[in-house]
Amino acid sequence: MSPSDWEGLLLDATEDVRKAIAPISRRGGRDRTVGVGASGDRTIVADKKAEDLLVKSLKKVKGVRILSEEAGFLGDPRGAALAIVDPLDGSSNFEKGIPFYCTSVALLEGGSLDDASVGVVRDLVNGDVYHAVKGRGAKKNGKRITTSGTSDLAHAVVGVDLSRSTSSLVSGLAPLISGAKRQVHFGANALELCYLADGTIDAFVDVRERIRVTDFAAAFLIAKEAGGTITDANGERLEPKLDLEHRFSFVASANASLHEEVIDRLKGVRR
Repeated sequence: MSPSDWEGLLLDATEDVRKAIAPISRRGGRDRTVGVGASGDRTIVADKKAEDLLVKSLKKVKGVRILSEEAGFLGDPRGAALAIVDPLDGSSNFEKGIPFYCTSVALLEGGSLDDASVGVVRDLVNGDVYHAVKGRGAKKNGKRITTSGTSDLAHAVVGVDLSRSTSSLVSGLAPLISGAKRQVHFGANALELCYLADGTIDAFVDVRERIRVTDFAAAFLIAKEAGGTITDANGERLEPKLDLEHRFSFVASANASLHEEVIDRLKGVRR
């Protein structure tokens, strides 16, 4: 399949997920657990429904391996292409009725994150869809998007994930938070990284060493194609393993100038 064909398939599949999840979100039992996923996290009913739909669509294509946050590795173990799936990113928000969660799928045609060729992230609340094909830019609902032009931290809105952070990590982040115009976090990292891609926020930092590639791959491509700069906390190239065990940190900024200032403010949390 061509990248354009893959993009179409993933757009359709994620829209199917949105339609299936909507009724669950409106009725009780949003937090009903149906098992434990391959990642070790609880699997709620919406996770399972979303994953089943995405896997069904992906398995229509021969020669595709699948890495999903809930089921782990599926599909053709010898397949050349790898689909990386987070059926429901922001499941804690979903359980609490907080309207910020998404579904995320990336297609990789190689053995590293830089080999991501197609990415789709769909907001499951309002239906907005962010998508990108490598080398062709990023789009929101079919219209081209780019990161903001903000190059000064003092004028920047910065997303910072502090969930389950230690007190020492929070202290280390103080220079960044105090230097930014505003600090925010919404609770679904893939969708928040897409907010960086369309200029809604200017940077996004998660240095907890907790992110998995399933949470990240599709939005990584979208943010890069929109003009963003994304590295590890030391400003070095990101090279996460393509599995559920490896956890990592990242720093994403609208442009290289802002990124340099953000990285400089993170000296206190470097490992």
